[in-house]
Amino acid sequence: MTFINEARGIVDQAELFTTLQKVVHVRFAEGALDLVAHRNASACALRVIADGKLGASYAASASRRLLDDARETAAFGQPVRFSFVPEQVLEAHGRFDAATAELTAGDLIDVAVDVRDRILAAAPDAAVNLVCEAASGEHRIETTEGAAAAAPYSRVTIGVHLPFASRGTDVGATARYISTEPASIDDAWIADLLERRDWGNVASVPTSGRWPILLTPDVSRLLTLTLAACLSSDSVTKGASPLATKVGEQILSEQLTIREDPTHHETRYARSFDDEGVAVQPRTIVERGTLKGFLTNLRGAAELGHASTGNAVRRTMFSDRIEDAPTPGWLGAIIEPGEIPWRTLLGEIEEGILVTRISGLHSSNLLQGQYSVHVGGYHIRGGRPIGTLERTMLAGNVFEDFRTVRGISCECEPTARAAIEVPGVAPYILLDSAQVTVG
Repeated sequence: MTFINEARGIVDQAELFTTLQKVVHVRFAEGALDLVAHRNASACALRVIADGKLGASYAASASRRLLDDARETAAFGQPVRFSFVPEQVLEAHGRFDAATAELTAGDLIDVAVDVRDRILAAAPDAAVNLVCEAASGEHRIETTEGAAAAAPYSRVTIGVHLPFASRGTDVGATARYISTEPASIDDAWIADLLERRDWGNVASVPTSGRWPILLTPDVSRLLTLTLAACLSSDSVTKGASPLATKVGEQILSEQLTIREDPTHHETRYARSFDDEGVAVQPRTIVERGTLKGFLTNLRGAAELGHASTGNAVRRTMFSDRIEDAPTPGWLGAIIEPGEIPWRTLLGEIEEGILVTRISGLHSSNLLQGQYSVHVGGYHIRGGRPIGTLERTMLAGNVFEDFRTVRGISCECEPTARAAIEVPGVAPYILLDSAQVTVG
């Protein structure tokens, strides 16, 4: 008898979510091999509905003890109005490559050495800090209502940090490469990284005021994380979201169209179902600045009186653990590109900043669209970078600053799923102005 069949005779409904993961991690510090590590892990989360109440338990593997613990917690759980997912047809959208799953530490060291040596050939004085990681595994879900699905995945991530010359070791040019297939770094990727290193050889501090701001694709989370907070059915059903009654109204610039599409061919985190087993469906969230819908999980959808949109994720802003309850979030935030090369957008800035990283977003009041973050990047004058930023902050309101978008690049890059990040694809976005404070 399978575990889920056993659960049918003990609780009203059950949902078993299982993860399997293998990670190989290699790190170079100042050009020298610094760490090699392996991690193999499995975990499962069981949710049950007993007498109309929700219970949960967690373990490395499924067992009768897991089921008994979940049933016990249900006695003290909250009443629920939803059922777990029934049997459904799922199309395969996962990203899995067998060669990636079989990469060894030796393979990753070879990749890292190749990248390091190509950087040093062009910039012999560079201190190369590099992380190369291969991850593979599978997500599975089963319910007593008939759902049964599995999604294998594989991914290679390379991150490089090159400290700026004479600027200390904690600031520098960074680049990240993400692929579902074995890494293949082209010369343009390295050339772009080295160019950004050269831009930062001196510091240049802008004056405080409102200036044009060019955001790199990774920094698009300033927008998407704010939307995640405001469009989550958790905040909508509680009446806490300022967007709860804004469906059909313009909330952003007409230049912005944002889709939720975990099946998109360029995302590195493609999947067929969310963390509650609901089949994902590509759909438009913001069309030419106008709000079209929310992000819901089973609980939130039931409270809103419609079916789940398939946006349940087991993670919080800083955590990605099996113990995290499924809450609404992005599985694939796709910001549609524009028609202008990003370097042309850069050239249009007479005075402003290019933002390549932000920190402190977690302490902003995202639910009201408000943000205040430290930024890294470059001071722009006359359409070109003149130095790296120091002591610079960016503050404002997303629903005001993203109403006046000057341009969007034709180039897009995959965004990463890590702490305070959103999986998906994004272009460069040029804001007409935002408040810059230096001090």
